[in-house]
Amino acid sequence: MSALRHTLAALLATALSGHAAAQGDSGLHPVNDAQLWFSAGTEIKPFRKPEGQLTQARFFNKLRATGELDWRLSENASRLKQFNTTAGLFYPITKYLRVGSEYRYSFRDRYTTNKSRADLQVRLKWKTGRLDGNFRSVYQHSFEEVTELRTELRNRIGLEYDIRQWKLDPVVNVETFTALHYTGNRLIGMRYDLGTKLNLDKAKQNTLEITFRLDQELDRKRPDHDWILALAYEYSFKKK
Repeated sequence: MSALRHTLAALLATALSGHAAAQGDSGLHPVNDAQLWFSAGTEIKPFRKPEGQLTQARFFNKLRATGELDWRLSENASRLKQFNTTAGLFYPITKYLRVGSEYRYSFRDRYTTNKSRADLQVRLKWKTGRLDGNFRSVYQHSFEEVTELRTELRNRIGLEYDIRQWKLDPVVNVETFTALHYTGNRLIGMRYDLGTKLNLDKAKQNTLEITFRLDQELDRKRPDHDWILALAYEYSFKKK
């Protein structure tokens, strides 16, 4: 029995070492990078009620326009990876449901072609006690060659907990990226967020979000694993 155990152990060790060697030869090693992202955004009512007018059509009164500027540094935050400009329109159907669309143009480094994309979004939010939840589904299309993974479905779920007498409430998000392609639909990425949101004034017009993010590519020979510190400032105009 002792000889048999030693033989089985030797065979198992050989199999594991062979599997590890095969993985090493296949090049399935993640490429790690530390990145730093900055963004500044705002949300406004694009249509003001004309002076002297008592009422305004419901659609124009509820419509919201958004804008964002986004800088991203890669290679351990030493090189400008891209600069994004984003504009969108959103309409709240109910207190908990919002639909809309965004367009983004991305200026890349000199080695990469600039890109643009458009999307359709559905956003849900809810509240239970001191816990806030949200869900976002995005159908996104990039204007690239048909051979590229240019169409994606993104689904994100997030939770925020309101800690009593504490300003830095924790925020957790998980997002999936699914490629919709003629060669087959497949999961190509995951994003994990752990952060907080800080109101910079009593009116809650100025907010700062600090997020530690992990982006993981999937279904690639050399997937990127990006560790990101994201700083986002948002200004919201007062409702009128």
